[in-house]
Amino acid sequence: MAGGGPTGGSGADVATVRTAGIDFPFPGYLTNIVRQIAIRFEPDTESRSRRADVAFTVRRDGSITDLRFVQRSGDYAFDQESQGAVESAARARAFGPLPDGFREDALPVIFSFDPRILR
Repeated sequence: MAGGGPTGGSGADVATVRTAGIDFPFPGYLTNIVRQIAIRFEPDTESRSRRADVAFTVRRDGSITDLRFVQRSGDYAFDQESQGAVESAARARAFGPLPDGFREDALPVIFSFDPRILR
């Protein structure tokens, strides 16, 4: 694992991000998405067993659209923290533009917020 597992590091495990069936051979870009969201995600300690899945689309310029929940955690504060982490990374333009070698204009992403993996 690339971090966040039992011996993990900074929470940059690409297992927490899926590209919704799109062939995307740029693992470094996905690792950066995970890292940028992870550094902005600060759930409270009681949320360790929660999980939420958030979908969004990264556009060619690195901005995002279509932010929505695929699965809510059942905890309002945890869901707000999850959504806020994605929004904060997007406002900071932290994902960067899509790689030049990727021919599509947008990348659909599903991000799993699981504090046991994402730290």
